[in-house]
Amino acid sequence: MNNSFYNDFAARFAAGTLTSLVESFNNQVGKRGFNSARAAYDQALIDELVRRGIDVSVVFDGTTISFAHYVELDNNSLVIKK
Repeated sequence: MNNSFYNDFAARFAAGTLTSLVESFNNQVGKRGFNSARAAYDQALIDELVRRGIDVSVVFDGTTISFAHYVELDNNSLVIKK
């Protein structure tokens, strides 16, 4: 992973609100393109959510991040948006 991209995204997410982090996640749903910048973005986003104590297990199994569904925040957990 490109550490420069990761560090830039990590700083941006650290400064964001929880609402903006959820919006950032939802903006990735359905996108097919993938490269090192996208990998860094995705990992920095998940890492920041975890750092803030958010349960991301509905979209992240410790290895793979799923952008198959939109999510929302419910009691410090990401849940699939209905």
